[in-house]
Amino acid sequence: MILTPPDLNYFKFLGLNIHYYSICIFVAIIFSFFTAYFISGEKIKSTNKDVLCDFVPYLILVSIAGARIYYVLLSLNYFSRHPLEIFMIWQGGLSIHGAFIAGLIFGAFYMKKKKLNFLSYADLICLVLPLGQTIGRWGNFFNQEAFGLPVRSAPILMSIKESLRPLVYINENFFHPCFLYESILDFLIFLILLLIVLKTEKKENLKGLTFFSYILLYSLVRAIIEPFRLDTVFYIFNIPFPFFVSLIGIIIGAAGALIIVFKKNK
Repeated sequence: MILTPPDLNYFKFLGLNIHYYSICIFVAIIFSFFTAYFISGEKIKSTNKDVLCDFVPYLILVSIAGARIYYVLLSLNYFSRHPLEIFMIWQGGLSIHGAFIAGLIFGAFYMKKKKLNFLSYADLICLVLPLGQTIGRWGNFFNQEAFGLPVRSAPILMSIKESLRPLVYINENFFHPCFLYESILDFLIFLILLLIVLKTEKKENLKGLTFFSYILLYSLVRAIIEPFRLDTVFYIFNIPFPFFVSLIGIIIGAAGALIIVFKKNK
């Protein structure tokens, strides 16, 4: 099967250019929110639907800003020469690591100010986050980004137009669809986290397990996929910077999950 993105990454509606990337992000946010809304107070009983409705709009704005700032900081050589493009987020360039870090900091302050349990809402958000990522990754398909090394024989290939190929691979036509690999794995993470939530919904002493499990599982996915991607913008010793971030995430996620389970069994 060959995945071939449309020539244009947008369509016109009422004279406006509507970018597929923006649609994917919008659908991902809406779908994730309503899933969280359904689960809130039901499977994660220490959360509240009204609090979720008040909190999420701010969280979305902060996370998008964090995702863009993180990406821009890692691409300063480019954006210092094209400063106006910093605001063109519909062209891509939103880092999930930046979104997560910004959202985490904001969420901690928000929950402390409102005197709410941080881990309960962290569990809820991190449960639906990989579901949103599953949908949002398809924005990379339309923008022809997040693809991997060239491949000539595989069950699924991704066609990349010549102008978007790395110069060293300018004569290659097909590449690994890394965005698709991650989209599938993100959905598997969601299913695993949902199982954890269902198994622990009556165990208040396991708050935070879903949160740390997400950090662990997603970091593992990125650590596996990142070395094969060709669109990484920042390297350290020829190793993609997100790989190092993922290693840190694996350590934090594993340590946090083990501490919670150990305390529960103590």
